Amino acid sequence: MIVLDPDENEILQEKSVMIQNGAKVENGILHVTNKRILYEKQGERKLRRAEASKIFLEVPMYEVVNVASAVPKMSLMTKKKLSIEYRDSGDMKIVEFEIKHPEGLVDTIKNWATTSKRDHEERMKAEDQERFRREVELAKAKASKSNVNMINLGNPSQKRDSSAVQANNNLPRKADTLEVCPECGEVIPENSKFCPHCGYKIRD
Repeated sequence: MIVLDPDENEILQEKSVMIQNGAKVENGILHVTNKRILYEKQGERKLRRAEASKIFLEVPMYEVVNVASAVPKMSLMTKKKLSIEYRDSGDMKIVEFEIKHPEGLVDTIKNWATTSKRDHEERMKAEDQERFRREVELAKAKASKSNVNMINLGNPSQKRDSSAVQANNNLPRKADTLEVCPECGEVIPENSKFCPHCGYKIRD
């Protein structure tokens, strides 16, 4: 059972044979929608167990590269084939389906593939732009937070240095309060005429 997306419409549902690399792969049902090409292997009841249906192949329309049909003109017994070339994880692959009227489906698939490619590219571009916008906003937020922290907190070492300079400026300087003997370098009492250590005459 194929579950369609809300904006997905089924174009074809037909019993067919899937062929890959020239060999028959499965009997099942080919589903073609405006968004995907799917091949469903039908479930079957066996003697002791039942095998559920499963999706054997799913190709997004935007991965379809080329579509062609092979319709014999002479032999009525030869089966008609729908050939689809598509990308799968970067690799090019070809799959064929034996259906009743592939020729009428070729142009339909090509048109939907073109539309799907355009929509897919626009969606990828929009996602890239949104991702870039979020990265820029995140970078701006980090930079803004860093600047706020610097303004509020400052540089701790600079604050300590500034405080130390201010404290040193407030202390009395030795040269401002004490007199030193020019001869021996010892401190002498204020207003002394002679140095008490060496007897040098300081003033008359």
